Amino acid sequence: MPYWRNTFSTGYTNKVDGNPDVTSSQSSEIVSLLSAGTFFGALAAAPMADLLGRRLGMIASTVVFTVGVILQTAATAIPMFVAGRFFAGLGVGLISAIIPLYQSETAPKWIRGAVVGCYQLAITIGLLIAAIVDNATKDRNDTGSYRIPIAVQFAWAIILVV
Repeated sequence: MPYWRNTFSTGYTNKVDGNPDVTSSQSSEIVSLLSAGTFFGALAAAPMADLLGRRLGMIASTVVFTVGVILQTAATAIPMFVAGRFFAGLGVGLISAIIPLYQSETAPKWIRGAVVGCYQLAITIGLLIAAIVDNATKDRNDTGSYRIPIAVQFAWAIILVV
């Protein structure tokens, strides 16, 4: 996404194509903080689900995720984008651990395995949709090139809460 690279560049110029870009350490920070948030979210999920209950835990996790999406969507510089990545990851980690708990505790015994298995299928379908949206917006020369793919995540948060 050339527009994203130009917007978030801190002055670094990519030696391969001569365009503004983020450094490899900045790129690593952006990518790894999502994973760090996911890690800590997964660790906190079980105590949170026990404290709040499964349904309220999922709603609280979705709120944390939504805060991360808002920060990423509104960002015009790396620090706010990175903060959004961390909170989005934290929410994903929480949700990823609480949903299977909820499913396995509420589904009837005879379909429990299929329900939990469909959870993985839903994740895979989400990855496909994300790739399609990303591919459809990558050549835009405005903030929509990165804001649309990030903001699409709101739809899934709304569906989960409702």
